[in-house]
Amino acid sequence: MLDSASTLDGKFVGETSSSEVDLYLDRCQVDTPAALVEQTWQLISKRRSNLGLVIDFGAGDGRFAHHGSYQEYVGYEIDSGRYAAACLPSNARMINACAFSAPPSQASLACGNPPFVRNQDLPEGWSESAASVVFDRTGVRISGLANAWQYFFFLSLASTAPDGLVALVIPYEWVSRPSSASLRQYIQTSGWDVSVYRLDDRTFPSVLTTSSITIVDKQGTGKWRYFKQTGDNQFYEMTSPSGEHAVLAYKSASCDVKVKRGLSPGTQRYLTLTEEERRAHRLKQGRDVVPCVTSLKPTSGELLRLTPARFERDYVHAGEKCWLVRTDKAPSAVLNSYLESVPLDGRQTSTCRARPIWWEFTMPEQPKALVASGFRGRPKILINQVGAVAVGTVYGLFAPSAAAAERMVRKLRDVDYEGRVVAHSNGLHKLEVNQINSLIGELDGRP
Repeated sequence: MLDSASTLDGKFVGETSSSEVDLYLDRCQVDTPAALVEQTWQLISKRRSNLGLVIDFGAGDGRFAHHGSYQEYVGYEIDSGRYAAACLPSNARMINACAFSAPPSQASLACGNPPFVRNQDLPEGWSESAASVVFDRTGVRISGLANAWQYFFFLSLASTAPDGLVALVIPYEWVSRPSSASLRQYIQTSGWDVSVYRLDDRTFPSVLTTSSITIVDKQGTGKWRYFKQTGDNQFYEMTSPSGEHAVLAYKSASCDVKVKRGLSPGTQRYLTLTEEERRAHRLKQGRDVVPCVTSLKPTSGELLRLTPARFERDYVHAGEKCWLVRTDKAPSAVLNSYLESVPLDGRQTSTCRARPIWWEFTMPEQPKALVASGFRGRPKILINQVGAVAVGTVYGLFAPSAAAAERMVRKLRDVDYEGRVVAHSNGLHKLEVNQINSLIGELDGRP
């Protein structure tokens, strides 16, 4: 049973509200499978035996305390209900407090499964205070795009002795994503060994990310190794984080053709509409709303072009979000009436709250082509004949002419992406904007 948010408010470092605490707990309460705990300890035991202090900053019910040989285990868990019924070894104890209130330590091992909470869902006061702790102990200013587990990773690194070990269950994507660059740089500069064991996607069925057991050995010499779990629960070594080929680099656009991130309007729920919603609120195409695409899932990847007819079939008539509120001119009386009808709780995203007018964003250009950021096999890339705005996880490809865009689209569709992109979740791969721009740079000028 979870403690109430009001009980937990005062235990988080920094100022937090009850709603922020509720959201945080809802996202992070995922138990580590017993087999994975045991597997993590097997990897630890290959490197260390007879450990001194073991510290676990996201301890849950203290299940990491039930394995290994150590003198003392200390687990931090902010929600005392998580371990109320736990029966711990005599040399293990739990502390009901925020991990970032823990004093500096020189542990032999920091282990566990830190909470996976997206940066958008982190309590603002907590993230500021936790970032301050990270900076004080490591000298690193953590990215504002960092998810919760990155804060805990830094804390674990800072809380182990110079010859210590860190063993955490964290998303595999940390080995390549730009938001984790400062973490990788900190480890590389320190000259520690890193072994990353990519887990089967079925390890956490309810979590849409590929997980890993990541081991950082401070006794190492700076070697990084990557492993992938096989069907028989063994691991084989990969030559790169993505497999057998080098991961696509992250580089900004260097030619006339470039990809940009899709619009984040602030709330897709109310600022993008289905055809039924458009009609119900009497919003007029062109005057009040323009075509948009929030996902390429509804249409076929075999298509080269998203034509008006296909847009009608796959989006308009299919009930998909396909209309974006127009904000580049004063709203009509009808549109203004719709915006006024949006409930107050629908305007409470951080983006909407930061604006002088909650709904007013800068209207983006209409891209020449649309690119899916997530994919299996190869990404969907379609020439944008309908003139739709790219929204959310759909990227927009921009070019000086329709002909230049089509040439690049054809080249991008012909690339073999296998082994060049790090797995994201459940067989899904995700391309970052600057990975595509890097690829465009490779392809630019080819016949």
